[in-house]
Amino acid sequence: MSKNSIKPFELLNEYERLSFKHKADIQDVRVKDQWSGVGFSVDNKNYLFSIEKIVEVLILTETTKIPGISPWVLGLGNIRGNLIPVVDLKYFLFNIPSKTTAHTRMIVIQQIGGQVGLVVDEVFGQKHFTTKDIIKQKKGKNNLKYSEVSYKDKDGGVWSVLEDELLINDPSFQNAAV
Repeated sequence: MSKNSIKPFELLNEYERLSFKHKADIQDVRVKDQWSGVGFSVDNKNYLFSIEKIVEVLILTETTKIPGISPWVLGLGNIRGNLIPVVDLKYFLFNIPSKTTAHTRMIVIQQIGGQVGLVVDEVFGQKHFTTKDIIKQKKGKNNLKYSEVSYKDKDGGVWSVLEDELLINDPSFQNAAV
């Protein structure tokens, strides 16, 4: 072996040093007037949760009923060893129980003290909007107690942003006892 040969570990250290030198600033990567969310439907209405608010999207898990709880709480679900409350979002919002179909999904979001699974009719995936797509709305319009902003997509569809903070901090959501 020659004296000038580079050892693999030294080469990896050099690559790491160079990668840190060219680290991109997150503000350079993110488009300033763009908003991204996950689109879903509840009772044939389109909604969005901010992409940052969602922990994961799952096929509806089996739940264990909890006695003395509101009917919109389906029970506790076991997600990789963690027990989380599972809420029928349609039942909570519109007092209409959801029907489970092949498209039914559970959106897991973070709340104080843990996570909660919100059962929705269907998830459409990521949606991206710009500030020119914003539609301001009046509070409480169309049962949108938990939404202050909507977006219009290129096909003319309206997507209301559900504010997870408004939803999970609502006393009626926090107190599910009957």
